[in-house]
Amino acid sequence: MFQDDGVVRVVEGPEGAGSMPAADGNKFENDQVRSKFKKFIKEFAYSTPGAGGINIGTLKYRDQLQQNCSRGDYWLKVNINDLNTHEDGEIVAHALQSNPSEFVPLCESVLVELCKELLPRDAEDEEGGRSKEVPFMQMQLACDVDLEDDFGTMKPKLIRQLTSGEVEKLVVVQGICISVKKARHKARKVVLKCSSCENIRELIIADGFCAAHVPQACDGGSRGGASDKCPPNPFVVVDDLCDFVDDQTLKLQELPEHVPVGEMPRSFDLHVHHYLVDKCWPGTRLTAIGAFVASERSAGANLSTGRGKNQGTDTVKYSYIKVMGLEVAQGGKAALDITQEEEESFGQIAKDPDIRQKIYSSIAPSIRASEKDVIQDVKAALACLLFGGSRKYLPDGTRMRGDINMLLLGDPGTAKSQFLKFAEKVAPIAVYTSGKGSSAAGLTAAIVRDKEGFALEGGAMVLADGGIVCIDEFDKMNVNDRVAIHEAMEQQTISIAKAGITTMLNTRCSVLAAANPKFGTYDDLANTADQMDFESTILSRFDMMFLVKDVRDPDRDYMLCKHMVGLHSGEIIETKEGPMNVLELRKYLSYCRDRCDPRISPEAAEVLKNAYVSIRQHMKNEGDSIPITVRQLEAIIRISESLAKMELRDEVDIGHVEESVRLFMRSTMDSTNKNREDLAPEEREEMERAQEQLRKLVARGGRKSIHQLVGLLVQTAGIDERTAKKAINLMKLKGEFIERGNHTVERQG
Repeated sequence: MFQDDGVVRVVEGPEGAGSMPAADGNKFENDQVRSKFKKFIKEFAYSTPGAGGINIGTLKYRDQLQQNCSRGDYWLKVNINDLNTHEDGEIVAHALQSNPSEFVPLCESVLVELCKELLPRDAEDEEGGRSKEVPFMQMQLACDVDLEDDFGTMKPKLIRQLTSGEVEKLVVVQGICISVKKARHKARKVVLKCSSCENIRELIIADGFCAAHVPQACDGGSRGGASDKCPPNPFVVVDDLCDFVDDQTLKLQELPEHVPVGEMPRSFDLHVHHYLVDKCWPGTRLTAIGAFVASERSAGANLSTGRGKNQGTDTVKYSYIKVMGLEVAQGGKAALDITQEEEESFGQIAKDPDIRQKIYSSIAPSIRASEKDVIQDVKAALACLLFGGSRKYLPDGTRMRGDINMLLLGDPGTAKSQFLKFAEKVAPIAVYTSGKGSSAAGLTAAIVRDKEGFALEGGAMVLADGGIVCIDEFDKMNVNDRVAIHEAMEQQTISIAKAGITTMLNTRCSVLAAANPKFGTYDDLANTADQMDFESTILSRFDMMFLVKDVRDPDRDYMLCKHMVGLHSGEIIETKEGPMNVLELRKYLSYCRDRCDPRISPEAAEVLKNAYVSIRQHMKNEGDSIPITVRQLEAIIRISESLAKMELRDEVDIGHVEESVRLFMRSTMDSTNKNREDLAPEEREEMERAQEQLRKLVARGGRKSIHQLVGLLVQTAGIDERTAKKAINLMKLKGEFIERGNHTVERQG
C-alpha cells in the first residue's frame, strides 16, 4: 500500500490479499532481479561475424521492444534459453522458474520503465518534454523445446506429470485444446471512491483467477476527528476510471498419443490474458509455458467483498496454469524433432529408385502379403493415405481436399484392425475410435453447458486435424451418426448451429475405416453392392475401397499358418520391421508432407483424362451400382500426388498416374466387379453358357421363379448350382433381370 497525491493504491496478491511489506532479503533479491533484467534487455544481442572477424551484434530485445511500443503493442516475448545463456540473465531465469507469480509482474514493471525511456518524448514540456504514457506491458515467455539437452533448457511435461511439487513453478506443457470459452473483460485496476469523504483508492489486480476485496472501512474521514468517521462499507467502484484487460479460459487435454491404454485423458484449465487471447480454437495443438497455480477460487471469481468466515480454510485447491507464453502448431503439425542430418538423409532416401517399394514393405511388416494378394495393394494404398495429396486453395476462396479416405471391407480375421492400429502408430497425428463406441457428437463436436453458458468441445475428427482418423467397426455405427461425418469427409469442415452457437471447425484429416459385410462375412453368391450396408453418398467419399476376402486356398493357408506360427514363436525377427522402422517412417512422411506439394504435369493430365473417360464408359456398359463420379477422378489425382510425394517430387509424371489408376482399378473397381474378376477362364466360359441358357428360358418381359430357373439349369444344361446362382446375380447386376416379389425375376425388354 502506498499513497501519492491523496490516492491510496493497494496491490492485490495472487489470492486477492494486500501485499505485505517485503523483508530486507527479499527486497535485495527483487532489486537485483530488476537491475539484471534491465541490463539483459538493453544488452542482449545476436552476434554475427563482421569484417575483419569482429562480431557485430544486433540488439534483439531492445529493438523489438522499441518497435512494439512505437506501434502500440505493449508486449515483449522473452526466451528462457536466451536468459540462461546471458551472464546477467541466469539469475532472472532462475527467479522466473522458481517463483513466476512474483517475478513476472516485477519484470513487466521494468519493461514499462524501458518503454518510457525508449519512446520519443513530447515537445510540450518546458523541461525537455515528457514521455508517452505506457498503460501496461505484458511479458510473454518462450522456450525452445526442440533443443538438445543443453544447460537450463526447459523440457515439456505431460499433463499427468503436473504434481504438487510443481505448484508455483514455471512449467512447459504440450497438449490439444478441446474447449475455448468466450473472452471476458477483467478489471486490472479498480478505482474505489468513498461515498462519504470522496477518498480515492486504487486496487491493482494480479493475473489469473483472483478477485479484489473491497475494504469495509475508510480511513480518509478519521483525520477530522471521531465524529467525521466514515460509515462501514462506504466504497463504490468508479467504472470510468478502471482499467480492463481481456481474459479467457481454455481447456488443454493430453495428446492422444500420450494417454496410456485404459486411462482417461486428463485435462487442465489454462488462463490467458491480454495479447494471448483468441490465439487458438478447439483442435489446436499448442505448447504453453506458465505458472502452475493452486487457487482457492474457481474460474468464476469476481470483484467481491469477502464471502464469510470460512474463506481460506479449504485444503483442496483448484489447480490451473496461468499462461505466460503460447506457441500454436501451425496447420495441425505434430511436434516431431527432425535434425539437420536426418533431413539430409531423407533427401538421399528420396532419390532411391525403389523408395516406393521400401515404403510399401515398411507398412505393417508383421502382416504377410503374397505377390498377387490384395493385401499388397492395401499396403500401397495405406502408404498413399499416410502421405496424402496436395491441398488446393482456389481463387474464389473454396478449398479442395488433399487427404485420402480409404475403406477396408472384408471377412473377419483378415487383419483390418491391424492396419488401423499400425496407421495410428506411424501417423504423426492420429485418433483411433470404434464405430459402436462413437456417436455423431463424439466424432464431430459437442455443445457442453456449464455455469457460464454453452461451450464448444471438439470431437475425434477435430482433434485429428492435420492427421488421420481410424474408425474400426464402421458398419456398426448408427446411420444418423454416419451422416454427420459427410461434410467432414469431403468439405473437411464441421458446421455447428446449436444453442445460439453458429461456427465452423476444421477437420483436415484422412479417414481410414474398416467394416464387415452386411451378414458378417462375404457371400460369393451375392453381388458386392448388396453386401455393403452403406449409402452411396458415403461410398462416393471414399477414394479407395478394398474388398479383403478370406480365400480358401491350401497353399496360401499353409504359408500364412507358417508365418503366424513363426511370429508367435519368435522365430521370424526380420519381418517385425521393414526397410524403414516405425520412427524413421514417421519422420520421413512428416518431412514429405511439410516440404512437398506436387502438381500434375500436362502429359500426365492427358493420360488421366483418357483413363477417366474409359472408366466411366466401362461402368455404363456394365451397370455397376457403386457410383463413379468426379470425386473418383479427384481420388486418382490425389493418389498420383501422394506417389510423387513419396519421392519428394514436385511434379506428377505419367508413371505416377498409371500406378494410381492401377490402384484405383484394383480397389474400387474390383470391389464392384468382384463376382466377375475372380473367375478362372473355364469358370468364365461356364458362366457365359449359363447366361445364354437363362436368356432362352426367360423371354423378354417374362417372369419366373429363381428356384425354378436354378433347377432347370442344373437338370437340363448340367450347370453347377453355385454357378447358376452366380449367373442370375450377375444378370441382376447388369440390369437384364429385375427381382420382383415372391423371389421371382423379370427379364427386361
